[in-house]
Amino acid sequence: MLCFFCLYFGFSVISFLTLLLFAFMFIVSFSESDVTFVFIKKKMTWTDAQSFCRANYTDLASVRNMSENQKIKELIPKGKKVWIGLFRGWMWTDGSKTSFTYWNVNQPSSVVSYNCASVYFGAAGKWESHTCDFRRGFICYNGSGTLQVYFDCSC
Repeated sequence: MLCFFCLYFGFSVISFLTLLLFAFMFIVSFSESDVTFVFIKKKMTWTDAQSFCRANYTDLASVRNMSENQKIKELIPKGKKVWIGLFRGWMWTDGSKTSFTYWNVNQPSSVVSYNCASVYFGAAGKWESHTCDFRRGFICYNGSGTLQVYFDCSC
């Protein structure tokens, strides 16, 4: 049985499914590289910043390459330090290991309590480790690189 959409627009089932598959592949590949970063000026601890980002966006920013680091740099006033989503053992908040790093000289610190990372734009956007209790602005990101499709049609 053909779905209403198929009948209304004159698509065969095969044509409709091919079109849907093509659109799905295009959107997924586009959205994977399309991450939006948001600078939050309100000063919070790393943990509070993470909770805020998860409640209002996706999470604290994961910086996967120099291009994303540059996008963040463009949002931050010069000389400011902001939290990113890198923490203990230098993993991202989604649990993935980092393959790209941009640590400042003598960083990350060997101080045991310095478990959270910030970006310092007085040092060309290089990263530093700090105790998670410092209060500073932070970067959230929006976009997961995934696409959920809800399709209710009995084509």
